[in-house]
Amino acid sequence: MKHSYILQEANWKATGVYYDSDCNQFEVYGETSITHFKDEWVLDGFMELKLDNPVRFFNKYSITPLLVGKDFTKWVSQNPALGKLSGRFMIIGDTILSSYSSEKGDYSGSESLVLLDNGTYHNRGFAFNGDCKLSSWEVTLKRV
Repeated sequence: MKHSYILQEANWKATGVYYDSDCNQFEVYGETSITHFKDEWVLDGFMELKLDNPVRFFNKYSITPLLVGKDFTKWVSQNPALGKLSGRFMIIGDTILSSYSSEKGDYSGSESLVLLDNGTYHNRGFAFNGDCKLSSWEVTLKRV
């Protein structure tokens, strides 16, 4: 199996669990679209907590296209809540890893996307503000 997430244009849906800073858990739903342009790949999506009054987190990544023969690339994002983030994607076997930090260094995080089949990934991740946990999540991404 070859990786399709970020490497191919596609739409994805995510379902799973979101954990806040106090380890409270909430059902979460998300959608992501990936579009490839000549000099940039764009990952645009959201994650929504299923509450009486849903809370939605938006994010849009600008990804440097992966060069032939390379297993990593970089990305930047302007996150409405966290500011400018810079990160890297690294492909290792069946897993795509991502790590990032904010421009001022106060926010950081990491996530993994483990390939299950051509249209499914397990995604696990976390975000910190300094030494304080902001959130973590475990979702399944399905290509649509």
